[in-house]
Amino acid sequence: MMRKIGENILWVGLFALIVGLALPLIYGPQSMAYKYIFSAGAVITLVARFMTPYRGDNIRVKRLSRILVWAALFFCAAGFFMFYDPAARNWLALALAGALIQTYVSIVLPRAQRRR
Repeated sequence: MMRKIGENILWVGLFALIVGLALPLIYGPQSMAYKYIFSAGAVITLVARFMTPYRGDNIRVKRLSRILVWAALFFCAAGFFMFYDPAARNWLALALAGALIQTYVSIVLPRAQRRR
């Protein structure tokens, strides 16, 4: 039950991340709403990752689920840098790093789960 709630919260957080990244492309960086939406999505994603830990005995899947926590931490750091120094694009680099990690794990995780 708790895992299902955590997965639903994760979807909400990831959707907020996507909306927060898309708003500056649509309305320009003058809008301040994207910072709050992205940061809220990052925190929600981090909470959801902690709510849904892997409890099996497959070491590779456990490692990959920990890497997903790191991706959420990258998103949170990106949200911090959106407010700290918005003129610099540090937040964009961290958001892309988190997205790259998320993409890698989404490709490798099903393969690791099928092997065992």
